[in-house]
Amino acid sequence: MARAAINIVGATGAMFDITSLGSDEVDSYRSGVGVYCITGTQGMVPFPPTDQGWGYSLHPSEHSAQVGIDFTEGLLTVTVTMGGEPCDLKTMITLHVLVPDLPHEEIPPTPPIISSPLDYARAEVQRLRAIADYAVAPLQDAVDVDEATEAEVLLLKAWKKYRVALNRVQDQQQYPDVIEWPVAPA
Repeated sequence: MARAAINIVGATGAMFDITSLGSDEVDSYRSGVGVYCITGTQGMVPFPPTDQGWGYSLHPSEHSAQVGIDFTEGLLTVTVTMGGEPCDLKTMITLHVLVPDLPHEEIPPTPPIISSPLDYARAEVQRLRAIADYAVAPLQDAVDVDEATEAEVLLLKAWKKYRVALNRVQDQQQYPDVIEWPVAPA
């Protein structure tokens, strides 16, 4: 089994995107007010890197929502309520799930070498930003619910500074030919 993180749009239940270390054959739909159904997973996993708590995160503006999780017969059902009433999310929910490993023969080939420095720089910023976003989410959740340790608060700030530095890579004088890449927090 492999981990995946998927974003589900609150208004429609559609999958916005997926970052997967295994299969990406996941689909989602909204079956009713505040009820989102996800297929193609093996259920939820705890947040990385601490492996504590449920594997979902909400936009800070919807932190008061209650989330129920059920995984029965291959169907992952996420139910959202506010004040005890079913409620559609206004933004989206990120779910951390298990997906089947890709069979060896289905592992995608190594992407072709990008010959354009600009294309390479853009692809690398996007790749590094996805890693940073994945690291920020659980730390931000801990801060939002006032359960973050001092070390987590410092690590969150470091990851956010890293994201800012990534967004400013294109402002470097010799971009895209020569890039001084920011160093990710340890």
